Amino acid sequence: MKKSPDTKAVVLYNKEILPGYFLLGLKWKAAKAAPGQFVMLRTSGGFDPLLRRPLGIYSVINAGGKKTFGDDGIELLYKVVGKGTKILSQKVKGDGIDVLGPLGNGFTLKAEHENKKVILLSGGMGMVPLVFFAKALGSGTALFGCRSKAEVQLASGFKKNGCKLRVATEDGSAGEKGLATDLLKDEITNDSVVYACGPVAMLKATAAIAATVGAVCFVSLERAMACGIGACLGCAVKSGKHSGVYDPSGVIENREYKMVCSDGPVFDGADIDWEAF
Repeated sequence: MKKSPDTKAVVLYNKEILPGYFLLGLKWKAAKAAPGQFVMLRTSGGFDPLLRRPLGIYSVINAGGKKTFGDDGIELLYKVVGKGTKILSQKVKGDGIDVLGPLGNGFTLKAEHENKKVILLSGGMGMVPLVFFAKALGSGTALFGCRSKAEVQLASGFKKNGCKLRVATEDGSAGEKGLATDLLKDEITNDSVVYACGPVAMLKATAAIAATVGAVCFVSLERAMACGIGACLGCAVKSGKHSGVYDPSGVIENREYKMVCSDGPVFDGADIDWEAF
């Protein structure tokens, strides 16, 4: 296994764009990143918190802050939810941060899917890697679900990157009342390819809807993880296509469990045992 570089990044900006939501720009020349990949950040210089924090990549930028597909830096959009992200929110321009990555696989539009209707489905912070993917695609239909009007701004990147955007809020305060999967039922056909990221319940429903109509579906999973490189086995998910027969070769397609960090985070929705979650 090739280890991704562990390097020092420098904070370009760390802006609170909504209450509790921050946009972090890092000057970081370790490697180019692909949509759907993530990084592991060491948020403090000590041992509390002990583990790194995994964060999806929102965009690639250059050192001047302009969003491009260069390799000068990355943008991370995160929500403060605990000690690690609280410490991260206090970082200021010029501070150094240890970054491991970019890690995992990513979203790709395969040649056989280029003529299909592309649907980007996200719930809450699941929009982060999909906005990055939308930048690469330049078009598509984005379906975004959140709790209320206060979070709708998080999806603005889809429109900026050329996507048609539909929004659903649980309380009906913006867009259509309901869930992102309600919008999916309106949009999906058997000639669609769906890319989804968000809560497990949403992803499970998405995979089921796609299977019902015969559409292709890829999901980006989020699991608690310690290492980010497939060593600790803490982010294992059960495969839905495992034959039940032990395969000593260890070929990924024949393994009962796969690691979200190294085999994913993007999987074929039909390749996950959703009942095991």
